[in-house]
Amino acid sequence: MPTGSIPPDSPRADARDLATVLAAVAAAWILSRWVIYPALSIPDNAPLILRPICGFLAAWWVVGRRGTGLRSLGLRVPDSWPRAVLVGVALYAADYAVGTWVAPWLASIVHPVQRPSFFAYVRGNEGAFALWVAVSWLVGGLSEETLFRGFLLTKVEALLGKNAAAVAAAIIAQAILFGALHLYGGTFAFLYATLFGITHGIFYAISGRNLVPLIVVHGTWDTVAFYNTFAS
Repeated sequence: MPTGSIPPDSPRADARDLATVLAAVAAAWILSRWVIYPALSIPDNAPLILRPICGFLAAWWVVGRRGTGLRSLGLRVPDSWPRAVLVGVALYAADYAVGTWVAPWLASIVHPVQRPSFFAYVRGNEGAFALWVAVSWLVGGLSEETLFRGFLLTKVEALLGKNAAAVAAAIIAQAILFGALHLYGGTFAFLYATLFGITHGIFYAISGRNLVPLIVVHGTWDTVAFYNTFAS
């Protein structure tokens, strides 16, 4: 083995892969927050969608170098479509329960500051609605689920030992990072997104680690939210 090389299945290799992807996310955050958005006069309550996109592309590159591809993260055709449908229905029901009962309780504690929503312009705007539906599926569904549940959860778990405690810690870690992606919406948005990430992480871990149901549910959830804004 050449001096300085890292065995591909070692914790050091997993740590390097994780650092590479997180660096891509951080670079996209810096570029968006201090260069692109100020230059385009985009308000600071707008989502920084370049972060999950760059994280997804970096993760894709990393697993490609490993020779495993995105299939290794769960981006593959389900082995059983009936099972995938059941997982999707159960996950959507769980998300609905969190949004209906947990989120209001959380809001009563956090007391989120009411501010104009960046997405207010979607109301009655067919072009904006179509744009954000596309973003919901390509960024929210595909990129975020692959990045957070597929890549980050798997890598953190591998670093911590691939046991039950490691899985639990990995679910929480990726959920906190996912929540941080939504800090542009304030503390409540961060906490709610973290709960969303925990729910999706649990379903990913216990349902065969296939991303298809998670992607469909995430894309559908965001689409419904944007439709409600569009039609309001």
